[in-house]
Amino acid sequence: MMNVIELLESSEPIDALKKEIPGLQVMEKGEVSFIKYKYGDGKPIEILGRLGAVQMKGEYGLVSDADGAIVALTVLLELLNLKRKGISIPGSVVISTSISLDAGLIEHKPFKFMVPKIGLEDALPIEVERDAELVISVDSTKGNNLVKFDDFALTHVVFGGYLLRLRDEVIELYKRVTGHEIYMLALTTGDLTPMEFKVNHVSTLVTPWLYTNSPLIGLATVSKQVIPGYVTGVQDFLMLERSARFCLEMIKYVGKGGKVYYEEELSELLSKLGDNELAKLRRERGIP
Repeated sequence: MMNVIELLESSEPIDALKKEIPGLQVMEKGEVSFIKYKYGDGKPIEILGRLGAVQMKGEYGLVSDADGAIVALTVLLELLNLKRKGISIPGSVVISTSISLDAGLIEHKPFKFMVPKIGLEDALPIEVERDAELVISVDSTKGNNLVKFDDFALTHVVFGGYLLRLRDEVIELYKRVTGHEIYMLALTTGDLTPMEFKVNHVSTLVTPWLYTNSPLIGLATVSKQVIPGYVTGVQDFLMLERSARFCLEMIKYVGKGGKVYYEEELSELLSKLGDNELAKLRRERGIP
């Protein structure tokens, strides 16, 4: 993790990452660099680092919004570290994030949101795997008045426009990694809508569900203070390390066939309620 932070604090972080990680895929669009790395074969689990930028013009150092990139890249370096030691993790993984030295700001209370300079509607189709076993979306979510802990919090599973409860096995895994009871980020229906809807969104944490056929869990890095995404000096190293360790344990769990929601409950909802209006929003983006 400390290695990742050193790389991202560089004046040219993409060049630094390419030297550190041979085979890193980089796609440039506007002022944003999108990076992906595929580990293993088969249908992957995606660890998605969601953010507007790792740095911000007028600030000096990594901003709070960089958390998603830090966690995703820490998981990648640890996977490669284990591979060098002869340890192969079961299953397949895609690590995805974006790297930029500036971000756009969109209106939101209590603080403006940071978004990629090219906009979310252009960024998310690049970042998000359409067909994955699971997407874990990691996003700095400190600018809210609701979830105020000094550790990361999880959402329930977002899948096909439905909110589905986390399986007990995932909750137990969280508790083992953190050493405390699970911290949950409550979502509203508004959080599942595109950002242009004039309703409150706690962050862009679960917005990627609109671009995938996969179940999605939001992993929110939070804090006791209300912190804007564009300030520096607020990285909580213990939280970031635990977040990355949780992602790695989830990769192992799902890679061995573990489930993240109760499939019978989704079947019951679909049989009684059918497709919902939120699922139609996903189809509008070309996701069947």
